[in-house]
Amino acid sequence: MVKRVDAVLTVALFATVCLIGATFHPPDWRSFDWLAYLLSAGACLPLAVRRTHPVAMLLTTTGFFVLYLFSGYQPTFNWWGPVLAFYTVAALRPAGETALCAVLAGATTVYSGLLVPGFPVAVAWAQGAVVPAAAWMLGDVSRQLAAVTAQLRQEQDRHTARALTEERLRIARELHDVVAHHLAVISMQSGLADYVFDTDPPTARAAVGTIGTTSRATLEEMRRLLHLLRTSEAPDEPAPALSGLPSLADRVRQTGVPVSLEVGGDTSALPSGLQVAVYRVVQEALTNVIKHAPGASAEVALTCSPDRLSAIVANSPPVHPTRSTGNGHGLIGMSERARIYGGALVAGPRADGGFVVELTVPLP
Repeated sequence: MVKRVDAVLTVALFATVCLIGATFHPPDWRSFDWLAYLLSAGACLPLAVRRTHPVAMLLTTTGFFVLYLFSGYQPTFNWWGPVLAFYTVAALRPAGETALCAVLAGATTVYSGLLVPGFPVAVAWAQGAVVPAAAWMLGDVSRQLAAVTAQLRQEQDRHTARALTEERLRIARELHDVVAHHLAVISMQSGLADYVFDTDPPTARAAVGTIGTTSRATLEEMRRLLHLLRTSEAPDEPAPALSGLPSLADRVRQTGVPVSLEVGGDTSALPSGLQVAVYRVVQEALTNVIKHAPGASAEVALTCSPDRLSAIVANSPPVHPTRSTGNGHGLIGMSERARIYGGALVAGPRADGGFVVELTVPLP
């Protein structure tokens, strides 16, 4: 796009020079003949590569313009070739090179003014000082704008990369929650099937069936989340929603943990992202009950009012208390999900020896 603009500018400048030379013939100057067209082309057409070779382009345009003046032709619109060339040098090259080129541009401007009959000498010298100075200032402004634009582009790239990393971390947490929950269910059911394999075949078959169902659900959700990691497109399957809490409670019951579920209020109109976050918090809390509170029962209470949403997962004291071997990432992940939506999560032991997780999210 930039090269196209430079090409259009160059052609427009040369066409204007040719039009003026063909229609305007001052009596005291040499007529605009084929040599004038050739020298004007040399003073204008190099501007097409002004961004890639600014200093060489300035020397070329200035040299052809000086030859044009020395040949006895009147200064015309081709004077703008060296001026635009110096502006480009000021915008792209260091100050030392720009200063040397400013001397050349100023001398050329003074020389073109002194050749005009009756043109005041003082004005010619003033023109030789003011024109390069103005071009230098404009070029410096252009340089600063280019630097600011590049910095903004880098900031935008960093922001995009940071947002992509955060999104991938979020998906990784989703994957952790899915795998941790379903593997806990599978582990519990496999232990149950092994325990009653000879004494209670129907129960063992039911446990094996639960393992198959849970493993297929795990693979399906892993496929959906890995698809998100590979592409930026939305998955074909819907993300978990609060309407899926009854199915989640059923899967937990199949591990031998009694679960009661109470839902108050209408949650269907809640944003899908918020529903996923609350669903994952409840899922993680129930997974912790399966892993760390054997023999305990769990209660899930979800309440949606016009101004806030609360989810409470509490469990009774475990029959066989176990020492936690986790790394605490589960509670950290739940807290992060709450913080994303401006909510808060409180988790801790109860007075009776159980454990409770309470999530509160304000609603607009």
